[in-house]
Parts: sequence; C-alpha cells; structure tokens
Amino acid sequence: MNEMRLIVDPPALGSWNMAVDEAILRNAAETGMPTLRFYQWSEPTLSLGYFQKYEDRWQHEASRDCACVRRASGGGAIMHDRELTYSFVAPVHDSRAEQFTRWFNIFHETLIAVLSDWGINAHLSGNPEPGSPSDPFLCFQRRHEVDVIVDRYKVCGSAQRRHQVAILQHGSVLLQQSVAAPELPGLCDLTKKTISPDELTHAWCSAIKKKFQRSYAEKPLTKEEYRSAQTIDQEKFANKAWTHKR
Repeated sequence: MNEMRLIVDPPALGSWNMAVDEAILRNAAETGMPTLRFYQWSEPTLSLGYFQKYEDRWQHEASRDCACVRRASGGGAIMHDRELTYSFVAPVHDSRAEQFTRWFNIFHETLIAVLSDWGINAHLSGNPEPGSPSDPFLCFQRRHEVDVIVDRYKVCGSAQRRHQVAILQHGSVLLQQSVAAPELPGLCDLTKKTISPDELTHAWCSAIKKKFQRSYAEKPLTKEEYRSAQTIDQEKFANKAWTHKR
C-alpha cells in the first residue's frame, strides 16, 4: 500500500514534541510506512543541538527565560515560537545510504513552490560564503546549501537523525519574529504576508503528497508509540541529565 501516515498535532511542550519524534523513529519498522508530522510548541522553547554545550545558552540574552530542551539531532540552537515544525520518519533498508540526503531537497523545494503561491520569492542557499571559524549559536544564523532563504535570511532549515533501519528528518519554518529571538525575522516580517501554521500545513501537505506520489492516511500514534513516547519523555527529553549532558 503506497500510503504515508499524516499526523497534525496541537501545540505541546518541547520535551513531548521531541519524544514523539523519537518514538515514531524507534517504531518505524513495526509501523511499516512513512510518517509526516506537523506540530507547534505550547511555550517559547529553545532547543539545543545534540553537540552544543548547555552553558552556551546563557550567551543568548533574549531566550534566557524560555524553556530549554536538547534535540537528538545536531546543529545550532533553535528558538521555537512563532513557527511551524515538521518531522518525517521512514523505514529504510540501510539508514547509512547517502541517497536519503535528497529528502532535504524534497522538503525545501516543495516549501519554496508553496511559498511562491503566496507571491514569496524563496530559494535554496546554495554554497554559502565561508564564515567565521566558530558557528553562530543559533541555527538560523548558520548556512547550509539546502537552507531556504528569503531576502538573505534563512526561514527554514532541517536536520536528520539515523536509527538502525529508519531515518528521522525534522525542521522548522519561521513564520514571524519571536521576542525571544529578535535577530531572526520570519516570513511575515520579511514579506508582510501573514501565513498561519494551519494554512502552511495544508498547502505544504499537498505539495509533499504530490512529490512523494503517496496518499495520506490520517492516523494517530499507535498504542506502542504513545507508551514509548511517554517513557522517552520522562527518561530523556524532560530529564535535566539529558538537557545538561554537555
């Protein structure tokens, strides 16, 4: 059956959002189909990349009072607030195969096409200019060749995590500037066009469905995935030992 499971979740705490993504990843082989998930955050939350030091969060003054979680994927810190987050998990035969890096292009190019329908001119970053020896703390101040750019500003970036015979890719689209990250304008600030998370979810879903040539099956987490997410949330992402591990 050529189906893709679609989950559109209401806003939730950062630790739960990360735990659900990981539970879907761990159970991907049993589920047997790709899962596309869209979600939001119930409070402004700073997510640290896996390799970042927790103490470095205090260098970012505007987000000092925000909740903080540590992702299982790498990259710079992300201020999750006025945005839309997506994740895509699929079982694969060999998670080490480089062919799956094309997923970055699939998601970012479909986003660019969707934004063009709103009259927004977006493009891939391409080969960025050499920067400083140290990467900026915030992910959206870094550049990768497949990042989505509007008016010289990054508005979407993604990362992958590989787990045995499944891959997780997740990323964020900045819709509006957050008071907790005033240096990062969103789509509304750059274009004066207001796009709601629901509007973007609906339009992007259609474009992704066409690109993957799959139908959607709107199904919730399985009982096993939900139980797994509860355990992962408690033991990992909501646990200070994990958040402060570096």
